[in-house]
Amino acid sequence: MSTPAISSTCGVVLVEDDPTTLHALAQTVSALEGFVLLRATTRFEEGMQALHLPFALLLVDLGLGEHSGIDLIRASRQLRPDAKVLVISTLGDERTVICAVEAGADGYVLKDSSGAALGSALRAVMDGEAPISPSVARHLLRRFRHVGTEIRTSEQGQDSLSPREAQVLEALAQGLSYKEVAGRFDLSIHTVGDYVKGLYRKLRVNSRGEAVSVALRERLISLDDGAR
Repeated sequence: MSTPAISSTCGVVLVEDDPTTLHALAQTVSALEGFVLLRATTRFEEGMQALHLPFALLLVDLGLGEHSGIDLIRASRQLRPDAKVLVISTLGDERTVICAVEAGADGYVLKDSSGAALGSALRAVMDGEAPISPSVARHLLRRFRHVGTEIRTSEQGQDSLSPREAQVLEALAQGLSYKEVAGRFDLSIHTVGDYVKGLYRKLRVNSRGEAVSVALRERLISLDDGAR
């Protein structure tokens, strides 16, 4: 008789910011034999705290409000290097996919995967495989076909930031919160979030740190002037 891939209970930490999706994913995990859900949360901070639990698998979305699931991946690699990490997200751009893999993700599947497909991916990653949705794999293939070629956004005709987007990003780079940015420019927090989503899309990044790094490198913003 062959030995099963999972010989003991696999503890799972699940971090997904959409409550409906979180509930659906939690049900899928809980229904799988050999898996037990240790923590399911929509909050990045609670996800960070959950990394101190004895989990064997981190199931994480990349877009977590002001935060990035990539930071959770990196933290999990430091705290529990032997644990597996499976990204469950929408299809990100090439930079986002690569960042997730380079941060330590063992697999990357899309949210629109069926419950059966997700269950298979969970078992596969715990069996040492690297489950990757086909559309995500195409991003990785493009990367390896152009080894040594950096993504030069401004040189390749990337959309420039609007004046307001640049102001918002400069403020975020100075360490201001969304609420503080909204107060500085007389905007609602929701509007600030919309600006951030737009500049993330244009810069092809998924976190504040990446956005600031790219924008400074490409001279799209400057921090010399301070508050405006």
